[in-house]
Amino acid sequence: MRVSTSQMLNAMQWAMERNYERYHLAQQTVVTGKRIQRPSDDPFGASLGITLHRQIQESEQYQRNLTTAKNFLSITDVALENLNDLMRQVKSLAVQAATDTQTPEGRSAIAQQIGQIMSEVVSIGNNTTYGDRFIFAGLQTLRAPFTVEEGTLVYHGDQGSLNVELSPAVVMSINVQGDPLITGIYNAMANIKHYVETNNVEMLSQQGLQELQNQLDNLLRVRAVVGSKIQQIEMIQQRLDKRHIDFTELLSNIEDADIADAITKLKMAETTYQTTLATMARMQNLSLLDFLR
Repeated sequence: MRVSTSQMLNAMQWAMERNYERYHLAQQTVVTGKRIQRPSDDPFGASLGITLHRQIQESEQYQRNLTTAKNFLSITDVALENLNDLMRQVKSLAVQAATDTQTPEGRSAIAQQIGQIMSEVVSIGNNTTYGDRFIFAGLQTLRAPFTVEEGTLVYHGDQGSLNVELSPAVVMSINVQGDPLITGIYNAMANIKHYVETNNVEMLSQQGLQELQNQLDNLLRVRAVVGSKIQQIEMIQQRLDKRHIDFTELLSNIEDADIADAITKLKMAETTYQTTLATMARMQNLSLLDFLR
């Protein structure tokens, strides 16, 4: 069968385009370090890679949520520890004021100290923040939760729970409402201050100290809950870190190229393409005169 020059040129053109495509793909493999440049290179691997990419992104989002939750709770725990210290100071002062040997002048000085501690309690309630969010305000996190109006502590937050999704199907409330916690502490201190100022040792001993102890016990329970949540977050973090590493390694095994092998294939593809170009150039220069010489 007679093969025309046009057919030969078309065949060479097709071969040149195919070899260039192979050369280009081999070049991309070396540059990107990825063996799958398009889904057709490995349909199953490409599909699995898409799934793994999505799972890794979800894992990274959960890790960001965990960091936020842990920081929020850690700041809360520090504030609760400070409240605990202030309550113990008030308890010690109340015990001093309740002794029969304490003078009215001494009780007046103790009442002033308790008043200063009450101001510190309000300060903790209003100045404990995570970024620009007030921790003890419920869901009203953009507004300071407390004001003292005519000697009464007024709460401007709400009872909403700030929930964070930590992992699939695991949602945790990470906030402690300022009311009743801080409100209860403040009111217990205010009552003790009143009993001390009025030299009412009987009410101070029987009711004031007991009320303060009740608030202290409640604070310890809240701290225990916060501590257990921080531990739970750390356990989830460890699990997600391992999951993230496993997914990343699996994705690498699927997508990453063997660089040494990729370079070898690139050199072969380049040589083939250059040979095709040279052959094409020679064919384009052929004419009838070349055979009549």
